[in-house]
Amino acid sequence: MAADGAFHPVAPSSPSSVALPVRRTARHPALTFLLYASPFFISGICYEAYRRLVPLRGEVHVADLHAFEAWLFSVPTSDGPRALSDVIPAHTHPVLDVITGVTYFLFMLEVFGIAGYLFFRARPKMFDLSFSFVLMNLAGWTLWLVFPAAPPWYVDRYGLGPAVLDAASSPAGLARLDSLLGIPLAANFYAKSANVFGAMPSLHCAYATLVACMVFPLRGALRWGTVAFAVSMAFSAIYLRHHYVLDVIAGVLLAIPFAVYGPHLAGRVRRAIEAAA
Repeated sequence: MAADGAFHPVAPSSPSSVALPVRRTARHPALTFLLYASPFFISGICYEAYRRLVPLRGEVHVADLHAFEAWLFSVPTSDGPRALSDVIPAHTHPVLDVITGVTYFLFMLEVFGIAGYLFFRARPKMFDLSFSFVLMNLAGWTLWLVFPAAPPWYVDRYGLGPAVLDAASSPAGLARLDSLLGIPLAANFYAKSANVFGAMPSLHCAYATLVACMVFPLRGALRWGTVAFAVSMAFSAIYLRHHYVLDVIAGVLLAIPFAVYGPHLAGRVRRAIEAAA
């Protein structure tokens, strides 16, 4: 209604004058998966670079780490005080050989399998896991270079003297699983090891702990399944003579800060990448 009392119809706005929201084209799920999995590929590339840095590692710790383990985790036995990491592997059983062997071989498959599950269940958490995984690996490999440490099986074979730098890697207790299967699975796998002196921290335990922490907020059976796997991994590392108790604790402690703070940094990186895409 105009001021003169006459009614003047309002002409509709032209289509060009209407501000329409700009819709970003949805990314194909396969591309999103590759984006979220990219830290895993980066981790593989970094590991190849780490292999070249192994000759630059510091002084190898053999006797001092063994002595500290025996002092800190000594338990009474009929033969006198012994380190817990020596007592546990002394009581072997075929069932334990299978359980621990399977657990040890699944250490990477669990990470990738859970990552794939998270892509469909809680997609952003997949990137949280993969991003934290590569950062944790970089920290762990750095510690291996700064503090190279001999595993228990090395002491069993070579003793506590000066480090044998060209010592061949060994499957240790996993050889019992090879015997049960009749296949040199573990022997072939560990023959390709890049570094014998990478016992501290245990990245096997760090991986399992990281996954359990990432999945824990989701609740359900998966929560307790990953926790049980992490516990089994900790026991397996000691039972199979691949790690001391100290190595296991160090692996768990390594994973926790990356499980807590990694997702915050991963979220920022993910949003930045998606905004630029």
